[in-house]
Amino acid sequence: MSNHRRNWSLSEKLEAVQLMKKEGVGKTSRQLEISSTTLYKWERHFDKHGEQGMLSKPISDKNPELERIKKENHELKMLVAEKELIIRVQNELLKKSP
Repeated sequence: MSNHRRNWSLSEKLEAVQLMKKEGVGKTSRQLEISSTTLYKWERHFDKHGEQGMLSKPISDKNPELERIKKENHELKMLVAEKELIIRVQNELLKKSP
């Protein structure tokens, strides 16, 4: 098996996925000298995004709304942690006061 990276064209990737579905991943992997992991990744990208997913830089799965919500969630967690710390400090000070 070759140790260098190869750039596969869109048509080669599509043919490889079709061959994999017909002949199986093991046989296709050996025949094309490509890892089964790569074949499965191409198949997943094709199934999810069609030919566009087979390009060198597939479509991002990032959802802007989801990213905004994740950021907001992180900020809220930080705010809650800060408030909890303030409450703990206040409780400790109350315990120490006469």
